[in-house]
Amino acid sequence: MDYMAAKPIDGPIVPKKQAAKRYYGSHPYFTKRAWNVVQEYIKTYTDKGDLVLDPYGGSGITAIESLVLGRKAIHIDIAPLANFITEQVAISPVNLSKFDKTFQDIKQQCDKRINDLYSLSDEEIEEMGIPYWYPKKVRLPKNADVEYVHELFTRRALIALSILNEHIRNIKDKVIRNLMLFVFSGTLAKVNRTFVSAVGRKESRGGATIFSVYRYYIPPDPVELNVWEQFEMRFKRIIIAKKETNEFIGKNYKPKKTITIKKESATRLSKFIKPESVDYIYTDPPYGAHIAYLDLTRMWDAWLKFKITTDDKNEEVIEGGDLDKTKEEYTNLLSKSINEMFKVLKQNRWLSIVFAHKDPAYWDTIVKSCQSAGFEYVNTSVQPVSVIWSMHKKKNPLKVLSGELVLNFRKVRNPKTIAITKLGTTVVQIIKNGAELTIVRNHGASTEQIYNDLIPKLLEAGILGQVRKELTDITPLLGEEFDFNEADRQWHIKPNTRLGCFIPLNDRIRFYVIDYLKSRERKGEKATFDDIIYNVMPMLINGEQPTNESILQVLEKVAHHLNKKYWVLGRADGQLEWDFSVAEPSTVPGLPAAKKPISHEEAIYRLVKMWLATGKPVHIGKKEQADSFNNEKFSDLSIDKVPFPANTDEFIKGKVENIDIIWFNEVGTPVYAFEIEKTSPITTAIDRFIELLKVEPAIAKRIVIVTPQNRTNKLNEILKKSHYIGHPLYMENKLVYLFTESLVGIYKLFINRKPNYIEIMDYLDKFVVKAVKE
Repeated sequence: MDYMAAKPIDGPIVPKKQAAKRYYGSHPYFTKRAWNVVQEYIKTYTDKGDLVLDPYGGSGITAIESLVLGRKAIHIDIAPLANFITEQVAISPVNLSKFDKTFQDIKQQCDKRINDLYSLSDEEIEEMGIPYWYPKKVRLPKNADVEYVHELFTRRALIALSILNEHIRNIKDKVIRNLMLFVFSGTLAKVNRTFVSAVGRKESRGGATIFSVYRYYIPPDPVELNVWEQFEMRFKRIIIAKKETNEFIGKNYKPKKTITIKKESATRLSKFIKPESVDYIYTDPPYGAHIAYLDLTRMWDAWLKFKITTDDKNEEVIEGGDLDKTKEEYTNLLSKSINEMFKVLKQNRWLSIVFAHKDPAYWDTIVKSCQSAGFEYVNTSVQPVSVIWSMHKKKNPLKVLSGELVLNFRKVRNPKTIAITKLGTTVVQIIKNGAELTIVRNHGASTEQIYNDLIPKLLEAGILGQVRKELTDITPLLGEEFDFNEADRQWHIKPNTRLGCFIPLNDRIRFYVIDYLKSRERKGEKATFDDIIYNVMPMLINGEQPTNESILQVLEKVAHHLNKKYWVLGRADGQLEWDFSVAEPSTVPGLPAAKKPISHEEAIYRLVKMWLATGKPVHIGKKEQADSFNNEKFSDLSIDKVPFPANTDEFIKGKVENIDIIWFNEVGTPVYAFEIEKTSPITTAIDRFIELLKVEPAIAKRIVIVTPQNRTNKLNEILKKSHYIGHPLYMENKLVYLFTESLVGIYKLFINRKPNYIEIMDYLDKFVVKAVKE
């Protein structure tokens, strides 16, 4: 096989999860790839007899599909449960007659004994002893609703499970015993107290909340299912699964020859795998703090007597969990594992990494780690997981991603790195423009569609590193500019919005021309002028329309002719001109300015959300509480009442309660107050501020009129003619302006992290402007 000639998968593959009985219904796990998608990747990048590695093996689909396709496999996972599931699904051929006979023996001894438990009252059950071993005093993760594993089960279930477990442990044939423990382990997922039934369906149809909220949450009305019935049902599914693996894997299963299953860390691959011995790596690493696997497998580990060591916990590549690992710890471990993958992979072979996360920092870590290790980036492919949304996704449509991207790399002698496109415009503008394009082209787009379009573009432009410094989640940006429809769960363009307003036309042309030529270059392909026009023009359908001539003008600055027929990225004289046009001026140095005047509702929203991010209270004026912005009611964001000192005059209260925004510290003292110009005349605003100063004199110089910069001369003219200037009020020394242009930049600086409120106040102090200068 000519591995370098493999054409990388660059489009989605329709997942067929339920079509393979070897997975569907055999045993639950927290993440499972669609078997047919994994198969397609293995077939694309390997030949028969090749060795395939998955260092984050999970439930074993990479290893199992490698065997099905006549390849060899190494499955690595630090979770014993993942390795146990993999082995029991893969093991073939299995003597099904012996397996069934063993089940009938267990049924004869346990069936009636367990079923009789369900005819007894709760009081009678409480008086019974638990006849055999069960896991006592095994602690659950600290975020569980109960302290110990045995508390996840009713006493009735514990009695039944102890009976079953005892008889299974006495089976002499190791293969059959382990398969029966596999049946038992799968049954645990249905008979614990986290199980809830699906609404309007059969009682046993539902799932454990462990798999939907990723913690041991016990719902108010858990369902108690009959342990024997669930065990028998699970056994029937495993029989079907083993019939399939007997047929598709058969004698291909040879431990240590065709398959190696090892409990190990992905950060130590080269310690037990020969250098440059692997032909292909397909892997799905943990997504940050998404799932803490070793915490969540605690129930199964306890019953199956699997040991988890302190070293295991330290080496697990996750963020958070019981050890509260930081993002930095997670990314360092992930980077280390990528270095190890490079060591064990052969030259001219491929690596595919499946990943999904909203934080650009994680994507940047993967790409930079791969490039630092020596891999060459090739492309990114969008891969939907399922047409059915998980409960977690349904409850959090704006926060949870249900799709994934597959990043393809290869190990070559002289890898090309991703060139960085210099931006004169801001990454925020790039993101908003890209999101708008996706929404317009699809007549509405899901969060997944927007991410799946954006991440490869940012990645291939080499600007993920820049994005990670400014944003941890782009979803709030979407909420600022677009409407989210709960009915179709898609983002839409707001009414009366002018399209294409985020980036000037020439900048957009340049971005997409460079992007297209880079993609052709990576594939070793040339591009004619017609190719460029037909591929770039559709990317510019929103806003002002370009002409062939305007695209050509940009093209001549960033590319050169080859044989008078093709265009190649880079100037022929070697002087690249990739910079975008000059960034627009910003009132706040280093921060993006507002492109257009913002409404008073938007100004209120930004000031309120920025302060709420510190965890401190805010009060919105009584009149303004009837308004909303970004589908959030102001009344929901505001505290109900201003915390006045005792015996405050009612007139003062009435004035202060109508100030647009007041920020408070943790003890209820006002520390900053804002009136949005145009919401109230400046004189009315000052009247209210004067009453606030009577309540809290220290707020002087932090009473603010928020206004566009071009309005200040007019406001000062009104102020100078008023009685507020000079003795006895000296409001010219107390009142300050904050320009809306600055507000936009300050908001973007603080909104995506949890700032200290003193930090925001100190920063804001630098950008407020004295109303009347001497």
